Amino acid sequence: MPTELRKIVFSKRELIESFDSLSEKARGRSDLPMGQVRDIHVSQQFGGGVKVLLDLQDISDDRLKRFSLEASTISDALLDYCQKKNIPVARDAEKYLEVIGDNLALSQKIRGSSEFPEDQPPPLDETPE
Repeated sequence: MPTELRKIVFSKRELIESFDSLSEKARGRSDLPMGQVRDIHVSQQFGGGVKVLLDLQDISDDRLKRFSLEASTISDALLDYCQKKNIPVARDAEKYLEVIGDNLALSQKIRGSSEFPEDQPPPLDETPE
């Protein structure tokens, strides 16, 4: 059964925008204070995984603070950004993050199905004439 792979690659500007517009509820789950994102640093971890550091100007004390983000917070921000920008994301896909150059990608692995409805033949009928 074939597998489809999709990648949505986010530039640094788009990453900053996605975290700047992160909802207060999502910020609360990740302990991120309200404030403007000043910079973002993305790197590939040895052995797999992604590390994202966020420089944020905390509005409560006007100090620049750096946060190491968990995968769930990164995913929340990217999926929310995609929804706001009408970028299609496969709901049932296996999703993972990866670094591509200086960018961060939301990769999706979509497994095809070998099942067909009983009342319809498979799409490629190889019956000899």
